[in-house]
Amino acid sequence: MQEVMLDKYLWADTLASFEPAWKNYFSTPSQFLSTLVKKSGQKDTWSYVEIDTLNEDSHKRGNFNHIDSYGFDFTMMSDPTGHTTKQVLRVLTVYPNSPAERAGLKRNDYICSYDSYKITKKNMTKLQKGSGRLLEVCHLAENQSDATLYWNDTLMVSLGASGYVEDVAFPVVRVLEVEGKKIGYLMCTRLLESPVEKGLEDSGVYREMLDAAMAQLKASGVEEMVLDLRLCNDGTIEMVQRLASYVVEPQKLSTMFAKTLWNHSNTSNNREYFYDPSVENLGLSRVCILTGAYTQGAAEWLIHALRHTMGANNVVLIGKATAGQNVMTAQVAHEYYIRLFPVVAYVADGEGNYDYGSLKPTVEVDEFSFLNLGEYGSMDDVLLYTAVDYILSGSQNDSLWD
Repeated sequence: MQEVMLDKYLWADTLASFEPAWKNYFSTPSQFLSTLVKKSGQKDTWSYVEIDTLNEDSHKRGNFNHIDSYGFDFTMMSDPTGHTTKQVLRVLTVYPNSPAERAGLKRNDYICSYDSYKITKKNMTKLQKGSGRLLEVCHLAENQSDATLYWNDTLMVSLGASGYVEDVAFPVVRVLEVEGKKIGYLMCTRLLESPVEKGLEDSGVYREMLDAAMAQLKASGVEEMVLDLRLCNDGTIEMVQRLASYVVEPQKLSTMFAKTLWNHSNTSNNREYFYDPSVENLGLSRVCILTGAYTQGAAEWLIHALRHTMGANNVVLIGKATAGQNVMTAQVAHEYYIRLFPVVAYVADGEGNYDYGSLKPTVEVDEFSFLNLGEYGSMDDVLLYTAVDYILSGSQNDSLWD
């Protein structure tokens, strides 16, 4: 690991004189990597190690991981009605073809107990993975007279045992017709060509899924587009390039999309990426992108590059600030059941600018501060509603917040 980092790590020059104490060589791989990263002096939270003998997800989101989970993400909060001091879990996302979806869980459900146990900080992890559970699921309602909240109903839901949940790259594609305007909506959770966990690295199934989604939007004659990247935290530069090529105006297809910049020992790996003129381009002059705390890496490369090509005013971000990953990791070792993924390059726009971090929204919206969380792709979803409102009015509409 040390030899690989001294060669491939983006900031390898900062490690040149590093000689760890002998005992460091007996630490775990993740501990040793942490030692190296700390020595570099960089705020590197992106390099990581995978170990074959561990069943972990390197790109988990909150309480969801797709290697072994019930297939939903949640957050713990105090009883929103204020009538008790108990804790509840608010369901934020339910992933397709998961035990949670099969059990009928929905976004904005509240789990008030499981197997007759009340929810606590200590036992909330029991809802991440494990055997079957019996959930007490509740729903909120609001008194129209005084705006107070109360529990509207309670259901007992049987949740099956956890397991592998495919993190489908493009789970929702829709065409919305609002006030005579056709608006395309595409949700993207990962910008990968294939589900690598299933040994299908070369199948191109997600690339084909993207192509089919864009063909559907083009055939429908969409005039505007909402790209939902709030759950997108993983991907490759090639898939970012492909998605960007669908979005920009046709006259931009001959321009450079992005560059990768490696360390001084690996400049031969530097690459320039141009927009791909072979795709059935949508010819958009503007795109609205939904972002959140999970928006990371490939999604941020896409946003930064599109802002350079289309103009910052034409790439409208709605939601929360992104994670701030302007670098690429790559697998550069696979020995002793260990896969090392260090930061190896900056991802810059077509002009070579890589000096960007967390991307701030054009319209900041905390969707979790709202009473209801609509299903992704529906106008009940606060972020999508805000995006459509922006498209129709050209700015944030104050009536949304009344």
